[in-house]
Amino acid sequence: MRRRSFLALAGGFSVCGCAGAVHRLPQIDGGNLSLAQGEVQAAGAPQRRAVSDQEVDETLNAALRRIRPAATQICHEMRVGVCTWQFRVSSDRSLNAHAGPNGLVVVNRGIVEYATNQDEVAMVIAHEIGHQAADHVATGQRNQQVGALVGAVLLGALGAAASYTSGVNVTNSAMRTGADVGAKVGRISYSKEQEREADYIAALILYRSGIDLDKARGFLVTLARATGRKETGMLDSHPAGPERLAGWDQAVAEIRATNGRLPQRA
Repeated sequence: MRRRSFLALAGGFSVCGCAGAVHRLPQIDGGNLSLAQGEVQAAGAPQRRAVSDQEVDETLNAALRRIRPAATQICHEMRVGVCTWQFRVSSDRSLNAHAGPNGLVVVNRGIVEYATNQDEVAMVIAHEIGHQAADHVATGQRNQQVGALVGAVLLGALGAAASYTSGVNVTNSAMRTGADVGAKVGRISYSKEQEREADYIAALILYRSGIDLDKARGFLVTLARATGRKETGMLDSHPAGPERLAGWDQAVAEIRATNGRLPQRA
């Protein structure tokens, strides 16, 4: 029942007018996707390195210094998001980083342990800055709130109809379920598009910073091998590894062709 409600609300939420990506993103070409799938399948298993706390801090700080001027410039050009950031290092050894409220960017030490060069670390930081610059954190919170409201109204109405037919009052229960499921739908409805946009902005930041985009790309292959997902599902919050890799390649091609201009607004 919960899954059926989730899928039904996804359709309703898609027309609620909530925001996704700020910019128009290049469509993923089937040929590029096929090449990316083959590359990920042929890649070796991710390798973790032993690094000291000092090396983690030095690597993250050095990568941030390289990209911060270009990232700040791009954020101000976009004029939609948060351009003052707070950076923190987490002792978590997983392959993850995240953007939080008020410009917070948290990078796990696992990023440095698995990265093969500083350019890959810079890409991860730039991706999280991309979320902040495009205001994805606040947008995601609004989408979640709207989703909860839409879910409560839709399933509440169905519950009221069922209560009238059966004589058993299930309206309140249906509304609570609808709010819960709707919030989940709201949280993921546009997150894949936003992840692609954060990757695009990251590539743009690296390009303007003079960082090797091909070397930075290696971390996306590492992530793809680590997750093991080959295709993006409807309920996934992130694109699967091959799709993300193909999207990166097309973003880089566009950025190089335009000499680092921001894409058109969506």
